Amino acid sequence: MDEREVELGSVHDLRVDAKGARDEGIGRVGDFVIFVKNAKTRIGNIYKVKVTKVYRTFAYAELADRTNKFIGSGSLVEFA
Repeated sequence: MDEREVELGSVHDLRVDAKGARDEGIGRVGDFVIFVKNAKTRIGNIYKVKVTKVYRTFAYAELADRTNKFIGSGSLVEFA
C-alpha cells in the first residue's frame, strides 16, 4: 500500500502497533503514520479505519466499523 492512497475519507485495514502520548492507537500505511482515536487498548489488532484528517506525513482516523473487530490473524470476532 502506498501513502498516496491515504486521503480524507479513505478506509484502510490498519494494525495498531503502539499507544500514543494522547492515548490514541498508532499504525502505519506504508511510511505514513496514522493515529486512531479510541484504539489505545487495541494494540496488536487489525481494524478497519476511516481517515478523518490528513497532514503531509501523518493522518488521524477513527474506527470505521464498531460492530466487528479484526484480530491479528484476520479472523472476525463480534463485540459483546
